[in-house]
Amino acid sequence: MKIIRISALFFMFLVISCKKERTCVCKNSNGTYDSGTLDATKSYAKKHCKSLSAGETECELKD
Repeated sequence: MKIIRISALFFMFLVISCKKERTCVCKNSNGTYDSGTLDATKSYAKKHCKSLSAGETECELKD
């Protein structure tokens, strides 16, 4: 029973800690700027930032 409780607690901590506030950074010929923040997992944030890229502007997740 203890193992189940510890496993459940660990799983809940893992799920909660994965979502963080992340920032997208975009670069173009005018310079670099933050394009906004979102509360998401790292993989989702990477995809979202890439989707903001258009034309000469390239966006990526800020480290």
